[in-house]
Amino acid sequence: MRTIRNQPSDILEQNQQLSKSQLWRFQRNFFDHQGVEAWNQGTVPHYITSNPFIARAYAKVIFGFLRDCHAQGFDTEQPIYIIELGAGSGRFAYHFLKKFFEFFHHSPLQHISVNYVMTDFTDRNLEFWRSHPFLYPFVRSGVLDFARFDMERDRQLTLDYGSYILSAATLKNPLIVLANYVFDSIPSDAFSVRNRQLYESLVTLIPPQQPSDLKDPDLINQVEINFEDHPISSNYYEDPNFNKILENYRQRLQDTTVLFPSVALKCIRNLRYLSGDRLLLISADKGHSHEQALLNRHHPSLTRHGHCFSLMVNYHAIGQYFLQVGGQFLNVAHRHASLNICAFLLGFPFRDCVETRLAFTENIEQLGPDDFFTLKKAIEKHYDTLTLPQILALLRSSRWDANIFLGCFPSLIQHLDTASETLQQELYQAIEYIWDTYYPIGEQKDLAFHLARLLYIMKYYREASLYLQYSLMLYGASANTLYNLGKCYYRLGQLDQAIEQLDKALEISPS
Repeated sequence: MRTIRNQPSDILEQNQQLSKSQLWRFQRNFFDHQGVEAWNQGTVPHYITSNPFIARAYAKVIFGFLRDCHAQGFDTEQPIYIIELGAGSGRFAYHFLKKFFEFFHHSPLQHISVNYVMTDFTDRNLEFWRSHPFLYPFVRSGVLDFARFDMERDRQLTLDYGSYILSAATLKNPLIVLANYVFDSIPSDAFSVRNRQLYESLVTLIPPQQPSDLKDPDLINQVEINFEDHPISSNYYEDPNFNKILENYRQRLQDTTVLFPSVALKCIRNLRYLSGDRLLLISADKGHSHEQALLNRHHPSLTRHGHCFSLMVNYHAIGQYFLQVGGQFLNVAHRHASLNICAFLLGFPFRDCVETRLAFTENIEQLGPDDFFTLKKAIEKHYDTLTLPQILALLRSSRWDANIFLGCFPSLIQHLDTASETLQQELYQAIEYIWDTYYPIGEQKDLAFHLARLLYIMKYYREASLYLQYSLMLYGASANTLYNLGKCYYRLGQLDQAIEQLDKALEISPS
């Protein structure tokens, strides 16, 4: 541990409980001010928890849970709510809704009313969702709503449409909660265990110079972060269930430091109240779910993402909490590579969760989202060696992932010259599926333009022109897009429109 300097003027805070550190104020300020730009600029990682594959896996687990609920009986006059915490850009929600209702409407459970609620603490994200044209059809059909929800304090939600209040009094059915890349970004505490003595690891922040503005986004990357251990008893929190977990760590762990997800657990406690202790929580993050993974750990270090940060999630502690209050803890037996996905059940005996447990095993543990991501990272190094049938197989396996399509795009262009008519027809269908799955958030790569290029080469000029118009709608006028749109109109024999688009392209870029 580094020695803390003694000049009080240099210290932003000293020996502070980690969950109450100013670090978390910096964090909230970042997300509050950035809005969707936190994701579309690539600052905050999100692909691994916001792709079609993981969305379909969650959809299957939740469908299994609905089957269990149906077998036990519930109020069919009232909806079952799925609440996503920290929905961010909205991409996961969109993928989930597409994948879930793709099969749900054709299932024996289609009579059940299922409502998805996207939540976040910052109004900027809610404003983005409200104005997003791809979400609107779900809102219009009554299966999607939005709500402001602060995980650190709220116990009820006021829905956007109709101002309906979801509370312990109004919620009649079991509650489903999703939390992806959320618990790693909200306050935690830190504790060390040495020779069966429990210590609280308190944080000190030392800036290079006294800051003039505590809202300066660069401050998070400038402060020096130190920890100092102070002996405590395991009777630390007001909640005895939290203290039981700490006492268990004191007795079982040696020479290690653990993060304790105190705010996540308080949020779960509020969700228990809201749901009447009938709850399914599914969460994906970087973190530890087995006790062995907590051994030989040093003081926590921040993983920085631009002007925000994340910490490892102690899923083991969350799992122990659920077990203590009579719930269940589902996690994979093998060690994950990049993403740890856990499910937590409350209010359902073990024997009554057969479908949920089976769906978790089949869709999370056996070739689940973590395995998919591991394989994707290995395969993407060799996109240029894949044949067209192999690329199509990969796209099907990914559930029509736009990210993989864009990575394979140069190879697709090369294969088109020699592709058979049958393969070209398969690629045409793949393009439709990819666009139908896609949810734009303003990233640099223009998917619609890339789809249009392939369609033009395959001589689908009318379809190519439609995707170029999508490109103009999402990204605005560019000379390249207008020029290609003019070429499409020329091929379609629409000469006046072709000249009009080419003139617009020349106005933007005369050269």
